[in-house]
Amino acid sequence: MTTRGGRWTIVGILFAISIALGWAIVPGLIHRPIAAVGATAIHDAATLPDHISVCGRSWSKDVLGRKFSRAQVNAQFGGEPTLVEPLPGPPCPPGPCTQVAQDGPCDTVVFVRVGEDAYLDYSLQGGP
Repeated sequence: MTTRGGRWTIVGILFAISIALGWAIVPGLIHRPIAAVGATAIHDAATLPDHISVCGRSWSKDVLGRKFSRAQVNAQFGGEPTLVEPLPGPPCPPGPCTQVAQDGPCDTVVFVRVGEDAYLDYSLQGGP
């Protein structure tokens, strides 16, 4: 009888661990569709982390916490904002510098959308 109870305890623990790992490892399949988040979604600026990982690289939030409009991004950075998702394990959009060498230039600044026309910038750490 003790063996049977012990087996069910182990099965329960393994089930809980697999759910937790699935939530952490596969956020694109579990979390994003449920929470309706993504690179184009509006994120709460107050809850954004100081550092994010995108395309296998580390990025740091602007220490001043400046919010840019799309027009300001175009004027200051020379093009449309490259939007990224701040959640763990985001997909790698075209544009940001990656761990793999690229033939052309890559973005060293990416943006997280925090309003209808408001974007926070994150800068690449460690150089291209």
